[in-house]
Amino acid sequence: MAIASEGTRDNKTFLDEEVAELEGLETNLDKTNTVSTKMVTILNSFDTRLASLETSVLPIHKSTQTLTRLAGNMNQTVAALEAILSYFDLASREEAIVTRPLGDQDLQSYLQSIGRIRESLRAMSSVSLKAGDRVVQQLKRSLKIAAGQLDDLFKKLLLQNSQPLDLKIVTSSDRKDIPPFPPGAVQTLVTIAKSLADIDLDPNATPTGYLKSYCEIRANCMIKSLTPLNQSSLVELRGVYDKGSSAFIPYTSSLLKLCRNEADLADTLLDPKLLSLAFMGSIMPPIEQWVETGRTITRRVRKTYTSEVGILFDIIDTLESSMSTFESVFGLARRQKENDAVELLKSVKAAVMKTFIDFLGELRNHNNPKYQAMPLDGTVHQLTSDTLNYMKRLMTYQPMVESILNQMGDGNWNNSESGASQNRRSQAAGRSGRSAVLQHYFADVLEALVQNIDSKSKFYKKGQSLTQLFLLNNYFYISKSVRTTPGLLEVVNGPDGSNAPPNSLPSAVYERPLKQNVDLYQDNWKGCVEHLMDVTYVQDGGLQQVLNSSQRQMVKDKFKNFNHDFDELWKVQKQYSIPDQDLRLMVLKDVNQIMIPMYDKFLTKYASSSGHGTMEFTKNAQKYIRYDVSMVKDMVNQFFTAS
Repeated sequence: MAIASEGTRDNKTFLDEEVAELEGLETNLDKTNTVSTKMVTILNSFDTRLASLETSVLPIHKSTQTLTRLAGNMNQTVAALEAILSYFDLASREEAIVTRPLGDQDLQSYLQSIGRIRESLRAMSSVSLKAGDRVVQQLKRSLKIAAGQLDDLFKKLLLQNSQPLDLKIVTSSDRKDIPPFPPGAVQTLVTIAKSLADIDLDPNATPTGYLKSYCEIRANCMIKSLTPLNQSSLVELRGVYDKGSSAFIPYTSSLLKLCRNEADLADTLLDPKLLSLAFMGSIMPPIEQWVETGRTITRRVRKTYTSEVGILFDIIDTLESSMSTFESVFGLARRQKENDAVELLKSVKAAVMKTFIDFLGELRNHNNPKYQAMPLDGTVHQLTSDTLNYMKRLMTYQPMVESILNQMGDGNWNNSESGASQNRRSQAAGRSGRSAVLQHYFADVLEALVQNIDSKSKFYKKGQSLTQLFLLNNYFYISKSVRTTPGLLEVVNGPDGSNAPPNSLPSAVYERPLKQNVDLYQDNWKGCVEHLMDVTYVQDGGLQQVLNSSQRQMVKDKFKNFNHDFDELWKVQKQYSIPDQDLRLMVLKDVNQIMIPMYDKFLTKYASSSGHGTMEFTKNAQKYIRYDVSMVKDMVNQFFTAS
């Protein structure tokens, strides 16, 4: 019990302490609430007072801000005025710099001055001040002077490094042989070109035109470098043209080499945006001169095509082999117009086609003044030699000739379609067009030539023998030229010529009359041969040893008539000419093989070396026997050797 009472007492004490503590806390809380209420009241009072203060201060604040802005604007205005005023001074300062002579040694300071002038112009152009107009004009004037001096320096440096190239360098196959610009000059030119390009783009500046100067200088350099080749190309040919010898061939390759060099140079010196304009401007004048030279050559060859037609074929070959290079050159220039080389190629091909037509036209014109003169000795006519030489020259360029004839169309070289030509074309329709077309053209040429020569032979009215010799000379010249020119006989007779009858071949057009005239010529000697025809005299069943008077007279007449006819032949035909040794031997073959042996036999029978033969016909043999056999042989061998 005692223990329980003590525990109860302790609990009561603990509770009393706790209650007392709670009461203390409650008292403190009441005090805190009182303080908080007072603080709220004070803060509310502050809000009211601050609102009143704000109402009082706000107009003052706004006024202060306005004053601050005004002060800032005034400062900016003063700064702008100071800047503008500085441009007034700068204009005079920079004008003094840019008007002095410019050398490449003080280029950087000069370019800096130009930069300041351009910057000042941009600034002053946006200012609307009457006083500023004078400064703007002064700055523009200074910039124009500076750009002019800069342009002059650009042209000077470019000219110094744009001297005409030596011909050996121009014609060299290696483009690396062209001397490059010195590195220092390149750097200076690049710097100046960039500055001039910037000035040209400046709306406040006067365009410098430096690009035009660049094009003129470089074009002039190319033209002068190519002048020797240009002049050589225009030299009129003396004699016969040799394949590949035209100066226009290296002229073309050198032009292309210099064009590629110009592309590299423009790419090095100029802004990429200006590359195509500069490249086109620098290469077009020399290209135009080259084209005009080609056209001049073409016009000249059109008048002398029989000897110079090879030049046109070489030009065509050169243009066709260089066409891809020309296309790349004009591609770099971004030229919209058709490639000039293509135009030249078309005109040259057209000229060649016209020569094919004109040549046949001249052959068919029997009254052509060019070929009216006739050889008095019956030798080869100029028309024949010109024609065969022309055919030989065409054979030199056979693939190209065939190609161009195919472009013309088989037979279109005839002004009027002939039946023979039509038949040839229809017969060869299934053959290879390229080879057949040249065969047809040559067949028409030879046919026209033979007809013309036959017509001209009627000029000789003095004697039939000269007509025959004229025809023989010309037909044999045709035959021999066709046979000895590599490939010509095969073209004339066609691919099946070896299997065809001779009389059906195109070559028969001149071979037949050649053989006919050889036979006809022998008729000239018929009289001499007939006088040497002898008889065997028989008496009483044996050979007669002594001639009676009538028989002796007959032998005398034979010698007399032979001498007369032989003398006439000698007198007339010694003036004639057969230049070709083979033809001369062929014509005199029967004379040497028939007439001379007959004369030898006849002479041996009636006159020995002592003056008396086995059968004496006269006491005065010298009166009737004018020539011995060796004399006749020598005289016959001298026939047709007149120059």
